[in-house]
Amino acid sequence: MQQDDYVIKQLSDFGLTVNQAKVYLCIVQHGSTSASKISDATHLHRQDVYKVLPKLEKLGLITKTLGKPVMINAISVETALGHLVEIETRKANDKISHLEAEVKNLTNAISQQQGTEAEQENERWLVPLTTDAELANTAHLKFENTKIEYNLVTTPELIMRMEEHLRVHIQTLAKKGAKIRIIVESPKADEAVKSAIEKIKPKKGDFEAKLVSKVNSVPYQIFDNQELWVGMKRLTDSGVPCALCTNGRNIVQFFKESFEENWANHAENI
Repeated sequence: MQQDDYVIKQLSDFGLTVNQAKVYLCIVQHGSTSASKISDATHLHRQDVYKVLPKLEKLGLITKTLGKPVMINAISVETALGHLVEIETRKANDKISHLEAEVKNLTNAISQQQGTEAEQENERWLVPLTTDAELANTAHLKFENTKIEYNLVTTPELIMRMEEHLRVHIQTLAKKGAKIRIIVESPKADEAVKSAIEKIKPKKGDFEAKLVSKVNSVPYQIFDNQELWVGMKRLTDSGVPCALCTNGRNIVQFFKESFEENWANHAENI
């Protein structure tokens, strides 16, 4: 039995399945035989034997003699293994030919991708938004295009001043299933803070707000971890901070790490 297991394993290296190897080995050992005897000897269902036999015949490993029952004979082992080697050689050559043909296509595709990434890396920008109209129009587009995550660090005063705009934008994000997190910087979570959050909180969606007990830091917002808006000291005519916008990878990552640090270690739920 151990010898059979070894031979079956070796035949699988020539491209045969386990069942194909079992059936072929059985035919070799028993000489001219029938499907029912193969089933008994290999403990395979007769249906499985009938499935295997045409494949072995196609591989050139067996022949059939018509009669009742149909008798199956094995091609000599040396000839059979030679057929298998030829088949595996053709497969290997076809694979090599295919890979050689794909070298040029793949090289061009990777080169184009590298070129695109280099162009994207060079397309970094820093844009100030200094009027109410610029802020409103750009924010509308930005919230429409944000799909995954929105992080905001703000103050109670800014939430109350921007309440209507924030409520609309956050509703837009919530409908798309975006993750929304807000850190409010305030000495304590008084009723004014809670009320401001309740007014902009969507009825449904992935929304969380936390409080950080500090003041006088810079408000900022991060869109899909790809674009950053940082509040400036300069105010618009309506009294909201102008914004400096950038997609610079390093600076976006710096602010994102700062947000995650505060969110995990210094903030408490409102």
